[in-house]
Amino acid sequence: MNIYTWSIFISSISVLSAIPGPNMIFILNTSINKTFRETLISTTGCLFGVLISIITCCFIVIFLSNIQQQFINVINILGVIYLFTLGFKYIKNEPRSSKNEKTYLSKINNNLFIEGFLISSCNPKTILFIISFFPQFIDMKSPLLPQYSILIISFIICETFWMFAYILGGNKAKSIIRKPKIFNFINK
Repeated sequence: MNIYTWSIFISSISVLSAIPGPNMIFILNTSINKTFRETLISTTGCLFGVLISIITCCFIVIFLSNIQQQFINVINILGVIYLFTLGFKYIKNEPRSSKNEKTYLSKINNNLFIEGFLISSCNPKTILFIISFFPQFIDMKSPLLPQYSILIISFIICETFWMFAYILGGNKAKSIIRKPKIFNFINK
């Protein structure tokens, strides 16, 4: 892989990572509703899930040159089912009052890493993106493992940057949202 190909990859994933998907929405929601420390825990879970997904997909692409469409469909269906279940869980939850916020946060603090991991590792967008997008930047005449390693590291760095941008945005919005009038309006 040459520097030109890598720079096209970086510019492409920079734009695509900025688009809010399940990971970024989860991070933004966490940064608004939880402490910075709790947000870092959930962000670490998301990044770990993304890393596991990327490594797994890259190994699949490297070692199984003839990926069956049915296999990809099963992965996508499982990811979609999980994301719908997760969305239903959040819709079903009753709005919390400001007084009960600390009790609620302490109950779910232990699950933040796991929740972040599950959201990102079950995201069909990430899996499809890696399987269909990464091979376009690979020179098949050169060793594959170093090229995929560069793409993986670049992707994780870019994803980390955008997650922290969403965290900062959530922290800025938190001060506005925590005002009683706005908080009550949003939670109606």
